[in-house]
Amino acid sequence: MESGLRSAEGMRGRMPSQFRVDLSVTRGNAREFELWRDGLGPMFAMDALDATSRSSFAIEATGYQFSDVAIVSGRSSAALFRRDPLTIARGALDHISLLIYTEGGCALDIEGRSTEVQAGDVCFLDLSRPVTLRAPDYASLTLILPRATLQPYVDDLDTLHGRILRKSRPLNAMLVSHLEKLFAEAPALNAADGAVAAKGTAALIAAFAGASDDGRDVIARSNSAATLLTFRRHIENHLGDLDLGPGSLYRRFGVSRATLFRAFEPMGGVGRYILQRRLERARRLITDPAGAHHRVGAIALQCGFGNASVFSRAFQRAFGVSPTELRAAVGRDGFSEAAFSGDQGFASMGRWLLGLDSGRA
Repeated sequence: MESGLRSAEGMRGRMPSQFRVDLSVTRGNAREFELWRDGLGPMFAMDALDATSRSSFAIEATGYQFSDVAIVSGRSSAALFRRDPLTIARGALDHISLLIYTEGGCALDIEGRSTEVQAGDVCFLDLSRPVTLRAPDYASLTLILPRATLQPYVDDLDTLHGRILRKSRPLNAMLVSHLEKLFAEAPALNAADGAVAAKGTAALIAAFAGASDDGRDVIARSNSAATLLTFRRHIENHLGDLDLGPGSLYRRFGVSRATLFRAFEPMGGVGRYILQRRLERARRLITDPAGAHHRVGAIALQCGFGNASVFSRAFQRAFGVSPTELRAAVGRDGFSEAAFSGDQGFASMGRWLLGLDSGRA
């Protein structure tokens, strides 16, 4: 097994802001396979497709991180990847991923919708939402960047999840070419160049992600979509208000009930949307080590839940684990960081793979 972390800056007790990692699982090596699964755990619950595939599983991957962006190229045996509510709850990822299969492809199940991703397609995934991928043997190029990096360029990132830019589209070739060049040049990027490359890539992705099949730019939203965005920004800024709800929204914006409910219908209604955003904020606060001293009840109140029992039940339904159980699990195992200290590349993957701990102790 070749497993290691190389950095010009050195570790010096913390993850550097830029580094390269090379990982491999020797074909059929059960221990290395489990190390890979464990390291990937914060992002996906992963397994081989069946017992036969597991016994012959192999992977090789090289990744670079710079300016909170990660780009990984690899080749793998067939595998199943699930990002379910519990994985989402424990992983605390608020990132967007671009997945390109240079060979192979996958069956994609995304919030009840099923489709096929073919070799050469660009698939956009929101890592804060559920998804399942079933892939035969494949080679891929994956870019992961924080939602906050894309936010200045795209008004509504929620439309990205599951979007596919097909290989047949001219914009696809331009975007894929850029990402391939970015991976090739990543070893030569210094800190300043990396920051510029990250911003430029985000702007390019935003333009292409907003392009419909016939190439029109749809980042400029329609009036109705702009109204929805205004509602959602208000909700995000007032999640802690106990009276936040349909009534407060139509009073605040002077719109009719029908207009408000029509705007949120694709998301299951305004009440459901507010509940989901409150639970998501609570999950992030509960899993944040910096807030470990805050009581769960105080976090619930901070997120707009006036009743701790109601909060706990809603959290359990959403994530499959209670708030206190989730906090205990994060504090207890820390994603198994220490369990495989002799295999630095795999043991660190949960921290660095998506650039989550760049520059932090």
